[in-house]
Amino acid sequence: MGIFKKGEALGSETIPGRYKIRITTEDGDTLYWNKRGGIHIVDEDVARIFVAHFKPELFGVLPDGSLISPDPDRTRRIVKVEMERE
Repeated sequence: MGIFKKGEALGSETIPGRYKIRITTEDGDTLYWNKRGGIHIVDEDVARIFVAHFKPELFGVLPDGSLISPDPDRTRRIVKVEMERE
């Protein structure tokens, strides 16, 4: 058994994508997950796991897109997170 599928041309394998995490707040604003001063980019498998298991009640989002523990004076409530191809 080889490493290539029968009939598959060399170089035809799919390359996993890189994704941004799009955050939608309670008031309808859209932000991107910011980490260490920039938009955080992750591999497709990480993005899928993050989105599937994200618990909005555990996090709040700052105006720059950083995620921290909820703080009514500093953060906005998150209603959903989605993956967006870079």
